[in-house]
Amino acid sequence: MNQFLYRIYWLCSCLLSGWLIMLSMKHFITIKQKPWKKCLMLCGCAVLSTMVIFIGDSFNILATIPCFLAIILIACEGTKWQKITVGTMYANTVLAFNALRDNFLKPLLSMMNPEEYYGNVCPYKEIHATSPYSYPLYALFSSYTFTLLFALVLYVGVKKFAPAKDYSLSDSLWKLLLLLTATPFGIILSTVTLYSGMDKYPVWFFHPPFDYLILLVIALMSFISLLWCTTVLAKQQQLEQQNIFMEINRKYYETMEQQHAEIRRLKHDLANHMQVLSALPEQQRDSYIKNLAEHTAAMHSLSYCGDATVNAVLSVKKPLIEQHGIRMELSLDIPQELPFDKTDICALYANALDNAVEACMKLEKKERTISLKSKAQKGLFCLEVSNPVPDNIKILPVRPHNDGSKYDAYVNIPSTSKTDKTNHGFGLKSIRETVVRYHGNMELKTESGIFDLFLYIPL
Repeated sequence: MNQFLYRIYWLCSCLLSGWLIMLSMKHFITIKQKPWKKCLMLCGCAVLSTMVIFIGDSFNILATIPCFLAIILIACEGTKWQKITVGTMYANTVLAFNALRDNFLKPLLSMMNPEEYYGNVCPYKEIHATSPYSYPLYALFSSYTFTLLFALVLYVGVKKFAPAKDYSLSDSLWKLLLLLTATPFGIILSTVTLYSGMDKYPVWFFHPPFDYLILLVIALMSFISLLWCTTVLAKQQQLEQQNIFMEINRKYYETMEQQHAEIRRLKHDLANHMQVLSALPEQQRDSYIKNLAEHTAAMHSLSYCGDATVNAVLSVKKPLIEQHGIRMELSLDIPQELPFDKTDICALYANALDNAVEACMKLEKKERTISLKSKAQKGLFCLEVSNPVPDNIKILPVRPHNDGSKYDAYVNIPSTSKTDKTNHGFGLKSIRETVVRYHGNMELKTESGIFDLFLYIPL
């Protein structure tokens, strides 16, 4: 009966520990959505959490690490270096704990009953006769309880200090982090595989040297520090990206302000133009009117809503859009000034319209249409921009976050079609950054050949 209970408890703790480890890994790498790949990842994490690592027995650790990395490569998304680095850090973090558990914690728990431990009288011996140790069942129950607690602490710690879900690091940083894992990994590998002292003692009398305990603790703390380092690097890079987007938005807003100021100046000068027209001879008047008509698009500074920045953007963009033969449909219900930074408002509208224009320019003139709808009511600001897209442009359906709370539109952002990809392609990324910063959400979709950008932000 005790053996049966042990088997049930071992299976439950194995699956639960693996599940917690997998949940913590989701903060560093995205697991693919296919069910069989999720199951494969869960099985890999479960086996990793319960793998027995004895000092002097090299087979388990040498077989587990490459198998776990293979599972990461199959079941996870991201670059090759991200998969390898995250997989290596997690595998060695868990295996370092397993080595501490199996070589020091289990013997310590077993010695609570010295007669049973040193007398090699153990009900579990027949079940696990190949083990270098013969442990009492109470020690095995306790050791897997500690495994479960370790997985729980790892999950809680990662969840509290993890980077944002859409974080990204360059391959060069992932390679650097992988290089930094070499030293603690070398400590674990050499500690486990190179020790040969267990052959000198009876199976039930073997105890690893105390120095190895210190080395394994150092290795474990090193890998935890590397996970923390990954979080710090991700947050730093995200901050740098936010600064870049804010600078781009600031310059965009300044340009819009200059253009809008020019519009106001031309409108102010309209009265002077009328006086000049009234004083010119008829033959010169036609030439003057023709020259003035070329700038009429710039003189229509209209009030579309209650926000001056939105009016400025639309006053500049709408005439330019119509010059490209694009029909523009507007529907705005914003009764007063929006409580956001002016540069962010400019970035949302201008970038959304710029991307819509870029898509429309690939179509025949009769198909070019942009629809802009925006509201600010009941504590919510909404913006929706729709436009037809060429048949060869495909946007995957938005995918929910791992917790199912919000849509993850980040992975579906289409790249720019401009040849200079280094200096373009920031439009939707800038919109996303602004929306996330204001705790809103953004969704992208295509339906019946229409691309739709929808975002909302709490007021």
